Amino acid sequence: MSKEIPPKRVAPHMVSPTTRLLRDSMLHGNPDFYGATDEEFDGNGSNNGVNSHLSIHATNSTRKRSIRRRPLLHRQWRSIESAASQLPAIALVTLFHLMVGIPFGVSYFPVGWKSSTFAAGDDISTSDGEGFVMDGTFPIPHKEALGIRMFLFSTIIGQLTMTYASNFRNCIALQMVENVPFCQSLSYIVISHQGYGREALSTLFFLFGLASVIVGAVFYTLGRFELGKVLYFFPAHVLVGCIGGIGVFIAKTGLEVTANASFGMVFFEKMPLLLVVFGFEAGLRVLNHLTKDSTGTSRYPLLSPIYFCLITPVFYLGIWASGISVETAFSEGYFFPPLDDSSGDGSVISFLSPLWSESTWDIFRIVDFSTISWAAVTESIPTMVALVLFSLIHVPINIPAFAVSSDADVEINAELVAHGYSNGIVGLFGGLQNYMAYTQSIIYYKSGGNGRASSLAVAGLTSVLFFIGPSVASYMPRCMAGTLLLHCGIDLFLEGVYDSYGKYDYLEYAGIWAITVVMTAFGMEAALLMGAVSALLTYAIQSVTYLSPVRGSMTAATLRSSEWNRSPEAFNVLDSDVTGRVKIEVIQLQGHLFFGNISLFGESIKKIIQSNPAGKLPFIVIIDFTLVLGIDSSAAQAIIKLRDQLSHQLGTKLVIFVPGSASGFPCEINISEQLNTARNFSGSHVCEDMDQALIYAEDALIATVNKNLLYDSIKGSFLSNDQKDIISIEDEKSHAIELLFRKCPGESRQVVEKFLSYFTRETYNKGDVLWKQGTKSDSAKLLVSGDLISKLEYEAETTETISIGSVIGESGLVQGSNRNSTVYVLVDNTVLFSLSSEAWEIMKKDDLQSAQLLYSIVVRYLTLRVQHVSNRIFETRCLPI
Repeated sequence: MSKEIPPKRVAPHMVSPTTRLLRDSMLHGNPDFYGATDEEFDGNGSNNGVNSHLSIHATNSTRKRSIRRRPLLHRQWRSIESAASQLPAIALVTLFHLMVGIPFGVSYFPVGWKSSTFAAGDDISTSDGEGFVMDGTFPIPHKEALGIRMFLFSTIIGQLTMTYASNFRNCIALQMVENVPFCQSLSYIVISHQGYGREALSTLFFLFGLASVIVGAVFYTLGRFELGKVLYFFPAHVLVGCIGGIGVFIAKTGLEVTANASFGMVFFEKMPLLLVVFGFEAGLRVLNHLTKDSTGTSRYPLLSPIYFCLITPVFYLGIWASGISVETAFSEGYFFPPLDDSSGDGSVISFLSPLWSESTWDIFRIVDFSTISWAAVTESIPTMVALVLFSLIHVPINIPAFAVSSDADVEINAELVAHGYSNGIVGLFGGLQNYMAYTQSIIYYKSGGNGRASSLAVAGLTSVLFFIGPSVASYMPRCMAGTLLLHCGIDLFLEGVYDSYGKYDYLEYAGIWAITVVMTAFGMEAALLMGAVSALLTYAIQSVTYLSPVRGSMTAATLRSSEWNRSPEAFNVLDSDVTGRVKIEVIQLQGHLFFGNISLFGESIKKIIQSNPAGKLPFIVIIDFTLVLGIDSSAAQAIIKLRDQLSHQLGTKLVIFVPGSASGFPCEINISEQLNTARNFSGSHVCEDMDQALIYAEDALIATVNKNLLYDSIKGSFLSNDQKDIISIEDEKSHAIELLFRKCPGESRQVVEKFLSYFTRETYNKGDVLWKQGTKSDSAKLLVSGDLISKLEYEAETTETISIGSVIGESGLVQGSNRNSTVYVLVDNTVLFSLSSEAWEIMKKDDLQSAQLLYSIVVRYLTLRVQHVSNRIFETRCLPI
């Protein structure tokens, strides 16, 4: 029976409720917090309510007797305190939404598509940079109010969706303001087809919604199939270049919004308006510079947001001090025009009138499928593709960054799905794209915002702004919107072309500038095309310049294959300075082999071979492709041509190619068949790995001196299991002595025979296990006949076959260590001679000469493994010193 735990009683005065406590309780999702009892708080004021329901097993009657509820007034006060603790964060973020929504909201449509307020008097026109000049009247009243509501609607849908679909508890959604250039590009396309009427606006809003739905579908697909990492494959310098170009566009738009005129000579006439913006921007730059710490980081992250909020009262104070009336400032263009039907007297009635104003709901009534220009939609496809691609780059940056900053454990694929929902939903209503905004989320988080309730409150207050925001914006000076846009644009431009200096090589940095300039001059589509060209050009040049296709070369004089049980005569051939491994040249390639570097790697290989002294050219060349990532068709043909050149021009008898994989070369063309043409160790041959290649090369060298050495009578006589019934034990013992004799060069036969006398004969059948990895080493064994395989159990199940004549387990026996691998028997009637640990102890005590043989075998094997080609190919920490 479980012991009943008595409830914990705490005096009321010991409980210390704090704002942080309230936030922490909400963070842990305690549903009973507002009905907290004495037992749910410890002496430190910590809430233990979640665990109390699991740890206290008292009956209901016991709980009623032992738990004293807090007074109702106290609980209500806690609720009020909790709500109040969230209000600053909620209000701050909502204010930011209005401050950001006004400048960007008035920027979705080109300035040349003039609001009806200015259509009669101002001479405003804009160009798309390709000859088309926009100069027409917006088809419905209050263009700016429509844009502000577009921003707020997308933000509201994003906030509501993130509240329920995201794993963050304090993220803030925002309309994807970086896509403003795409909105204007789509406007130019549609107007060129349909003019300036309501039909054009219908097509444009259809494109806005379609783009959002596509962005949402892409986000959802990437998250649903866990492909979020694909987003990290965008070339970094291309993204940085796009950021710089967008910065220029946003800064230019800020000046146009301020002057209410297209960028050009007319700005000189609007200089009084622009000077105010320049003054505010200069002041903010100076403050930011003065408040940086020694590392260059701002000491006050909220300085810029607060500064933007103060621009409006400072401007009003300035015109009052100058003796200029608000009416005069309005007539001279310092304010936005009345952005809504309700804008005017500032009364409560005027602020509530948007609720029943028809223009408030224009955003949902504009699209008319019967008036959509499908020709314009078709022409917009490249711009839409660019918009979708550019929309994808923010999320994989914002999510990990905010997760680290807020100490949240989230999964990027789940957040991509949430973004898919939010963009898909807003797109169905013709809305613009949205995302989780890092800056606003950080401000909200650091201000104490947390939890679903406060997130819904943000969405609710933003919904209120949807109705009254344009009316409020009518009292905001243009310089506030212009300063914010100019500041954001300059920051993005500096991030693109200034902060990136020194972080990229000169070629990539030149690409950044090229993308920025092209975007400024010709638009987003041309910039992304320039980005693709820059990425391909950078890749091609860097592959040729910074990554040589030839990683290194060396002779095989100190390399060893796994064929360790050759006869002494064969080893003499391989160790010779005239006929041995010194006549093998090993060349390793790396990276991608393609049309840009085929001549380089071909010429490099020929130079390596020709660099040998006259009369000492390599007899065999091994070319290793293990580190090659890809081979295009041009490089594939060049490899075949190189094989012929080595044979005919340089006199190479045998060329061995090593793809490094059982699947062959990383190439669409099957070049293995064309390269595998060797006959009698002449021509070209393909081996799967370097060990097989070196064995084949060694066989070729031995065959050149004496082909008979390739047939090992000692090993071959016991390879066939059919001979087991006619071989005597004495013959088998003689065979074992001969195998051991090869391991002990220079020793007399009598010493080897005495050494073998300590061994006992053992037989095994297929499937038997000699020993398991990690068990105690209690013997060493000599494989006389049969087949064994060694397997590493906990390292990707790596295996190695064991050939006849091998001594195994000797190192563990000598060192007293555990087995390093598991050894399995592959065939029946496998014969081994075993040296037990008891026999080894006797040998060390009574027969030091025989014990010395085992030490010699251990050292010989360790030396061969150190010199094995897999350990010695150009990089090693096991030099045979």
